[in-house]
Amino acid sequence: MEVARNQYERRGSDVTMQCGSLESDVSVSWKVNGTDIEAQHQLNGPKLILTQVDLDHNGLYSCFQNPLGERRDTILLHVGGK
Repeated sequence: MEVARNQYERRGSDVTMQCGSLESDVSVSWKVNGTDIEAQHQLNGPKLILTQVDLDHNGLYSCFQNPLGERRDTILLHVGGK
């Protein structure tokens, strides 16, 4: 089983998560805690960008390479502080 990487960020900051070592033109999809991401976000190739994160952004983010949906990376996001 793939081990999640920890990523620590401050509340109110913009957060970028990189899907493993994939090239910048690769299309991926992201899920948080196994469901679609409802928070405001942007996709930039294999990167997921969350704006002004807060405690409710905490969770397990997984990225999947399109079109086959193979999981490429798992990141456990910890938001805290000010």
